[in-house]
Amino acid sequence: MPIDQTFHEPVLLKTGKTGIAEIRTLAQARDLLREGWPETHGKWYYAADRACADAADGKASVHIARRIFVYAAEEARLRA
Repeated sequence: MPIDQTFHEPVLLKTGKTGIAEIRTLAQARDLLREGWPETHGKWYYAADRACADAADGKASVHIARRIFVYAAEEARLRA
């Protein structure tokens, strides 16, 4: 049975100078971590990448992965 990979609440991130992106799914979070993240990676970036991979494999909760992704976004100053 596939796990639900939709976040219970979207994560709002800053894009550019005035834009806002809504990250609603685990797949969107993983794509952003791998393709659109700022060059500087802090400890929460690596934790979020690992948590999202584990959640995608069904080894961890999507809700926990979301929480760690939020910490990574705050660390990178992307949180809207």
